[in-house]
Amino acid sequence: MLDGRTPLHVFERGTVTGVRYRDEILEPYVRLFRGAVGPEFILMDDNARPHRAFLVDEFLESDDIRRMDWPARSPDLNPIEHVWDALERAIATRNPLREPSRK
Repeated sequence: MLDGRTPLHVFERGTVTGVRYRDEILEPYVRLFRGAVGPEFILMDDNARPHRAFLVDEFLESDDIRRMDWPARSPDLNPIEHVWDALERAIATRNPLREPSRK
């Protein structure tokens, strides 16, 4: 984790809830990382509903983990959105829209 890579976490079946986010991401990964980085650590997540659950806020506060403030609906601040845009463009160049055939 501290060498710049983390294993990909795949949520097994079901919906990601605040409880699952806390139990499967915050406790095993974020808590460890915050402990290694120290008090200057700031968690960067987004405004997804599981990330904003009250129990997640309580967990972060109890572990003294600061969270970066995000404006609502800010895809320009979320790096993954740029990846999705690039992927969409790459797919579009491989499969250009075809004009409907005339019969």
